[in-house]
Amino acid sequence: MLEGRLAIPHIPVGEHVTAKVAGFTLNLDTIWSTALACAVVLALGFYLRRKVTSGVPNKVQLFWEVVVGAAGDQVESSLGRRYRHVVPVAVTVFTLVLAANWVEVLPGFFRSTDYLPSPSADVNMVYALAAAVLVMTTASGMRAKGPVKYMKSFIAKPRFLAPIRILETLVTNPVSLALRLFGNIFAGSIMIALLLALPWYAAPFSVPLTIVWKLFDMLVIGSLQAFIFALLTILYWQFAVEEVH
Repeated sequence: MLEGRLAIPHIPVGEHVTAKVAGFTLNLDTIWSTALACAVVLALGFYLRRKVTSGVPNKVQLFWEVVVGAAGDQVESSLGRRYRHVVPVAVTVFTLVLAANWVEVLPGFFRSTDYLPSPSADVNMVYALAAAVLVMTTASGMRAKGPVKYMKSFIAKPRFLAPIRILETLVTNPVSLALRLFGNIFAGSIMIALLLALPWYAAPFSVPLTIVWKLFDMLVIGSLQAFIFALLTILYWQFAVEEVH
């Protein structure tokens, strides 16, 4: 009787549309939404390439100029001008995470409901992204110092810190990078589910509150987490290439 009066809608928080391929379970909705986010980033880039002008910039060019300018300033202040090649990586990471955080406003094509969760709310996606950052920063550190010198940096004096350095570089940094993004975006999905599950007497307020929260979640939390992910990528790059003091 109580359940009938609450009229709780089904919001598939943490649930995924899956398929078995070669013994592996694939989250099809995460793959779809990640591919969609990648397509958005590529579309914006190709559109800018066609429309770029030295005159009055359009909105897309202005967006890219702001993002590239901010990333360039951060890279130069952290790594110096010789590492300007990191700017495209930071810009790509920022725009990809931002698009992934915002893609949930689109309908859920893979679901029976109209809710498409952000791929950032799937821990598998953020772990993969953090692993990619780890591989790139490690490769950059080896190029900057040489493979032997890079490995020796883990056992630099004081040597009793070697296990902590190894654990921090290979585990703590990438895992915290991934879980920070996942936790904030997944919490937003839970908030939406809770707001839409308000009791019947609060139902008139649930939809406006959900809209307000969704806008806040996208424009503030989603943008902030994309910025933090890109910023930490630059900082981890700095840690990999700079000398240990």
